[in-house]
Amino acid sequence: MQIPPPTSLSDIITDGFLAQTGVDRAFATRLGRIRGVEFNLVNGTENTPIAQVRINRAQGEPFDTTGTVVAWINGEQFTWVEDQGAGFDIPELHGTQPLSDELIRAARTLHGNAPAFIAPFGKRGQALVVLNDPHHPTDIRTDLVEGLALLPSHADAHRALSSYAAFRGLGIQRNPSYTALSNGTAVTFRQDRPVEVTGGLTLRDVRADSAFSSAEHQLLFDALSPTRQVSYNPQAGTAVIEGQLEVSALPLATIDGGVWRWAWADTRVRGQGSGGLRQFGVDNGLLPLVSPTLPVAQANQLDLTAVAKPVLQLWTHATVDTGEGFQTVLLINHPRLHLPPASHAAIEATLHTRLDQELDARRAVAAYATQRQVPFDGSRITVDNRHITMEFRGNQIGSIS
Repeated sequence: MQIPPPTSLSDIITDGFLAQTGVDRAFATRLGRIRGVEFNLVNGTENTPIAQVRINRAQGEPFDTTGTVVAWINGEQFTWVEDQGAGFDIPELHGTQPLSDELIRAARTLHGNAPAFIAPFGKRGQALVVLNDPHHPTDIRTDLVEGLALLPSHADAHRALSSYAAFRGLGIQRNPSYTALSNGTAVTFRQDRPVEVTGGLTLRDVRADSAFSSAEHQLLFDALSPTRQVSYNPQAGTAVIEGQLEVSALPLATIDGGVWRWAWADTRVRGQGSGGLRQFGVDNGLLPLVSPTLPVAQANQLDLTAVAKPVLQLWTHATVDTGEGFQTVLLINHPRLHLPPASHAAIEATLHTRLDQELDARRAVAAYATQRQVPFDGSRITVDNRHITMEFRGNQIGSIS
């Protein structure tokens, strides 16, 4: 697929975004923890000064290489050593510009996406040095999962994928709902945004598997707390329901101004316990679980709270107002919140919970029956020696009797 020439700084950054994610991970894997970096200007032309670079590692011998000085930095001013992007009518690639992370990303794109450092050079000030030693990424799928999860919402994800494919020497084919690379990896899209990288469970599968068990736990919670009055003690990691029942409480996410931020990415809450959810997302290519933030509307549409429950093995949620300008979504746990043995009334009530039409109802019912340890023969559940019969219409439940 031919990539249109870049017409903006944003295009330049997008072109290198996924490749730089992979290069940075390969660089970190190769060198490990870095204790410090030394720079020394050596021979080179006035337009392309060269620096010797020594990277001192926490373990192992120093890593010696060279780098090219591509810009000088004085205070908040970034001055290109020479005009970049010949043939591109992009003002930010010429002369002196305000220093920004975006310019550094663009410089890396224009120099093979190589790692870059801001280096001190005494009276000459600082310089942006792009390493000449290549650090080729190795894991295409992880590059895509990690990179697409961090790709800014305004960036053109299709362009990012095409540029990454060109960088890795891969063919690419774009379809209405997914983009496939020639190595067999594909990225599925929803409303023109990437949501999954193939190779694991899908969000629809995870949602179907958790839908009814999540619903029954919430029915039990509503019975215990008709007003849903919950107070949260973040220092103790507990919450109190209806002023009486103290339960353990794990922050799952925060909601602030229309933004859903996973607790593992929010320093305002103690969300370390939810980090396993991000790893589950990486393993299965589920981008909404790997992205630190996303719109609340998308989180609700994908029912990400229910998605998290089987992963973290906490099945009841509550949302509390912190009094600090944001809300916290909690996963709470207590023996009184555990489901009692399955009963005909409870199973039937739960199955009447509205199921998103995107989900496979047969899969959802089968998963629920397994979790509640009741027989399901494909059309009916047997509990308390009574049958609950479902008529399926396509992938949906048409009727329950």
